[in-house]
Amino acid sequence: MPDPHFYHVAGPFSLAELAEIPDIELGPGVDPCVMISDVRPLDQAGEGDLTFLSNPKYLEKFLNTNATACIASHKALKKFPKGLAILVAENPYKAYARIANKFYAPVLGSGGVRPPAIISPKAVLGANASIGPYVVIEDDVVIGANSIIGTHAVLSKGTRLGKDCRIGASVVLSYCHIGDNVVMHNGVKVGQDGFGFAPDATGNVKIPQLGRVIIGSNCEFGANTAIDRGSGPDTIIGDNTWLDNLVQVGHNVTIGNDVIIAAQTGISGSTVIEDQVVIGGQVGLAGHITIGRGAQISAKSGVISDIPPGEIYAGFPARPRKQFFRQMAILRKLSISKGSVT
Repeated sequence: MPDPHFYHVAGPFSLAELAEIPDIELGPGVDPCVMISDVRPLDQAGEGDLTFLSNPKYLEKFLNTNATACIASHKALKKFPKGLAILVAENPYKAYARIANKFYAPVLGSGGVRPPAIISPKAVLGANASIGPYVVIEDDVVIGANSIIGTHAVLSKGTRLGKDCRIGASVVLSYCHIGDNVVMHNGVKVGQDGFGFAPDATGNVKIPQLGRVIIGSNCEFGANTAIDRGSGPDTIIGDNTWLDNLVQVGHNVTIGNDVIIAAQTGISGSTVIEDQVVIGGQVGLAGHITIGRGAQISAKSGVISDIPPGEIYAGFPARPRKQFFRQMAILRKLSISKGSVT
């Protein structure tokens, strides 16, 4: 059960209200007036709770759940516990996410500045923007309506932040324009110098970083992620893109829409990541390469060349995943064979 000290649950909501959410419909014979008070996992749900089934692995828990209602696919209608109300969805997990967000909606700003915050008189704060203690907001910063700025955050001169954003503690934003409904968890750094220099036998020479970071809307960035500004061209991140904790984005990188990047991935400068790419944890990407639309990269891979659209790559150097597994199997057989001979 979510701790009420940290989480506020809305509702209750009727099944009819929940069925108004996109891609969700009432199952056959379901009473639309049934009230739901909370959302919980299959094995923890009880009376008044809604749960979900998205993996056949949990069919037994589904058949024995004490929940009042469950989100499931059409297949579940063939066999489900007596008395259990079914909400039908093609993607039950996504439908559950939408319903859970209705019960536990993101907290938005309620207005007010908590001292000792330092706010330039040249900054513009939208309606109901909330500013935490020890925040620094410099000249010409614009913050959209309902946004929340956490304690010790710094918004440097000229930063633009959209509405409904949630900026965590100790976040630093500079040289950046950011869209609406963006979440930045504690310690995110955006807009610092890119790693740009001209190497020379007599000493490296710093290249001024003169670009910006442009971030779309509905994005999320995990704790301590760092996004460098461009050296001339901008670093660009599209809409609905999510980066996990400790991700490094180099200067001039372009990341498309609907991209997912897991923790501890490093992206070198001038790399292009197209829409709907998924990158596992601890992946390293060389600079000046392109990852095609819809490609997937397995965890711990090292990518040194372009990946075509829709392909799945793994290993170091990264190559088609099936090829990588075949090569690993062959190496294993060779090692076993060599061991038997000796």
